[in-house]
Amino acid sequence: MNSGAGEYQILDSLVRTRIHTLAHLQYLHTGTAYYFDTVRLSSDLLAQTYDNAISGRRCWQYKYLGLSVGALLVVISPVDFVKAINVLILEYENETEAKKVTINPVSIFKKRPPVDEHDLTNVTSSFVDTGVYEFLETPDIPFELDYSQVFMSLCDALIAAYNKLIDGTEDVCGAAYLAACRRFDDLVKKIISNVYKDLEKACVAVVRDELGLFMEGRQI
Repeated sequence: MNSGAGEYQILDSLVRTRIHTLAHLQYLHTGTAYYFDTVRLSSDLLAQTYDNAISGRRCWQYKYLGLSVGALLVVISPVDFVKAINVLILEYENETEAKKVTINPVSIFKKRPPVDEHDLTNVTSSFVDTGVYEFLETPDIPFELDYSQVFMSLCDALIAAYNKLIDGTEDVCGAAYLAACRRFDDLVKKIISNVYKDLEKACVAVVRDELGLFMEGRQI
């Protein structure tokens, strides 16, 4: 695998940016923060924001993802770690996108095509054949989840994963390694985008309500 200072610098910049964003989103869910110095995101407002079916489903998905990423942090080899993360992405996408993969018992006996060992994104998961996830943990949890707490825990796991992608990986960070890291980053960016949209929508509604009350007061 070819390594390069250019790829490592790109990854370092990406990691720093994403960690900063995740830390900011984590702070916004503490119940004391202000959304860009406008609306206070109180615990009550956050609870109202996420009190819907879509957020409820995402809460469970984020719980599973946080648990699964956290479990992979014990993997020592950077290459093995990024490969495992890419397998986890496949499994997470299958779980969250209406389980697109159909398990075919016949496929167990089919010969798989050769995999380029230098392409760290060209991974497969045993769940295609067995229906059992290799890295995605989906335990039954006998209590109601709190969205903000789950999301903050997810941020902890993702931040730790980003640090692991960059710490001491100068020698392995070539084009293939960077591509595998970017695939993980693409998933995280989707999560970040969804959360910011939810918060922005909630804050716009608060501002609209306050302006409405102000205008009513002026008319009296």
